[in-house]
Amino acid sequence: MGDEQKPVKTVVMQRDIETGLRSVGMREGDVVLVHSSLSSFGYVQGGADAVVDALLSVAGPAGTVVVPTFTWDSMHDAHGAEFDMAKTPSETGRICEALRLRTEAVRSPHICHSVAAIGRQASELTRDSASAYGPESVFEALIRLDAWCLFLGVTFECCTALHAVEEYERVPYRQYRDFRDCTVVWPDGRRTPSNAVEFLRKDGYWNDFSPVRELLDRQGVLHVATVGAARITNVRIRDIIRLVTQRVHEDPGYLLAAECRPLLRNESKKGNA
Repeated sequence: MGDEQKPVKTVVMQRDIETGLRSVGMREGDVVLVHSSLSSFGYVQGGADAVVDALLSVAGPAGTVVVPTFTWDSMHDAHGAEFDMAKTPSETGRICEALRLRTEAVRSPHICHSVAAIGRQASELTRDSASAYGPESVFEALIRLDAWCLFLGVTFECCTALHAVEEYERVPYRQYRDFRDCTVVWPDGRRTPSNAVEFLRKDGYWNDFSPVRELLDRQGVLHVATVGAARITNVRIRDIIRLVTQRVHEDPGYLLAAECRPLLRNESKKGNA
C-alpha cells in the first residue's frame, strides 16, 4: 500500500482575516465582542496573535476589541479562591488569551466571567461590576455602544449575550449566587473581597442556543463570510438582545434544551398551585 497523504490545512494570513472582517460589516471605530476558535481557520500564519492583530487593525485606534476571559473551571466551584487579574489564565481559547496577555489589554475583575479589552472604550467595558450580564455589566455597556458580536469559527452555543437576556428576563430556571468568600488580586497588587454575582442555572437545566441562529437569520441581521475553513458571523448585540428577548418573554424556556422544558413547566405549575 502506498503512503497515505495527510490532509492539507488551509493557510490563512492576517490580511485574509482583515478582508473577512470587513466583508461582515466591521469598520474602523467599531466595538466588537469576539467568540473564537483558532483551529477553525485551518493554519493561521502567525497564530493567535495574527488574529488579534487583524481585529485591532480593522477596529483601528478609535475602536475596541473585547474577548471573554472566563475562568469557569478554576473559579466556579472554588471556595476561598483567589482571582489574580494579571496572572489567572482565561479558559476561552488561544485568541482570547493572546489578547489578554497584550500589555495594553485591560481586564475586568469579575471572578468567573471576566473580559479583556483593547481600545478606546476598554476602561468602560472592564469596570468593576457585580453582575456579569445584567445591569451595569459589560453587556449593558456593549448594548449602549451598539457593539458587534463576532463569531470566528464557532456557533451560537458560545453566545454569552444570551445569558444577558436570561438575566434581564429573570428566567425561572436560574438563581443568583455570590463569590463573597473569594478574593480578587488587582494588577497593582491590591487584594479585595470579590463582589461578583452570577445568575446560575439550577440543577437539572441546561441551555440549547442552536435555535437562535435561525431566528436571527430569518430577521436578516446576520452578516456571514468564510475565511479559510472558518465560517465567520457578525451581528449587532442590540439585535440579539431585542429579538431573543421577545421570544423569551413569550416562552421562558426558549433558551433551554428541549428535554429540560417539562421540568420548567412542572415547576411553574407547582408555583401557581
